[in-house]
Amino acid sequence: MATLANKSLEMMIGGLLEATQNMQRDITEIRRDIKDSDSRAALSYEQSEQRAAASRSKMYAKTDELVDRVAATETAVSKLNDDMTGVKAVTAEVTRWKLMGLGALGVTGMAAAALASLVTAYWADIWRVLRGG
Repeated sequence: MATLANKSLEMMIGGLLEATQNMQRDITEIRRDIKDSDSRAALSYEQSEQRAAASRSKMYAKTDELVDRVAATETAVSKLNDDMTGVKAVTAEVTRWKLMGLGALGVTGMAAAALASLVTAYWADIWRVLRGG
């Protein structure tokens, strides 16, 4: 009976050893899976950082382009304001000439009307002088 008990004990010890080896293999696999997961997470983080850096780079480039465009627009508006100042001066001068011309035209018209009135009033005398008589 002692041999039967020894065999039973050996079988139990053998089962425990096999279970221990299976647990060690499972733990090794779990450690490998954790390492792989950590590696993938680190790679994913690096890729995410690279994508974020590329996105920021594009955003900065677009912002720089926008700043350049705004500066160009400000320069164009400044030049336009300077040109408009000159145009306003010319327009005011032309308006003054127009008003002076209308005044001169009015004076000329009144002078012509007065001359026509005189000619009409003294037409008979003028006609006689022109005929020689």
